[in-house]
Amino acid sequence: MVKRAKLVNDIVELVPILQLFSSETYKKVYETLLTEWRTLEELKSSYGEGVEEALKILKQAGMLGVKWRMPSDPSGKPEKEYHVSYTHVSANFYTSLKDINTILKAIFMSDDEFEELVSEIIQQIKAGKMSVQHISRELNLDPLFIRAIAKRSLKLNLKGMIVEIAKDEEI
Repeated sequence: MVKRAKLVNDIVELVPILQLFSSETYKKVYETLLTEWRTLEELKSSYGEGVEEALKILKQAGMLGVKWRMPSDPSGKPEKEYHVSYTHVSANFYTSLKDINTILKAIFMSDDEFEELVSEIIQQIKAGKMSVQHISRELNLDPLFIRAIAKRSLKLNLKGMIVEIAKDEEI
């Protein structure tokens, strides 16, 4: 196994990385892809539901490698196969314990509470308030917390200090 480190310059970038260890399925997908290249169908047959979400989280963390597998049958279609190329994290940021607590709160909050908050953020975006500062002011929440929620959600994209509704992209 190749040892490579994912460089993290902002504490919010830890959200999808830590999220990988919040579910047994996510952990298994990550561990499998560390040692092997696998297609979506192979992963689904091994681990069932939640595999696509795990792949999206890996992609959001910038840890997912993708290549095409050519079929053994000449009339077959090529398939994407996936791999994880990072085994370590190198963190290069200075933060308070309060901010770490904020990040952990966003990662480990209940799914119901999380989905409700994501819906409120989407309503703010649709109302034209896309900046983290505007959204945090309207919802009376810490800007770091808004950024962490946006980073955790597969329905939102965080681009600097702007939050956008995510497009339904292929993995």
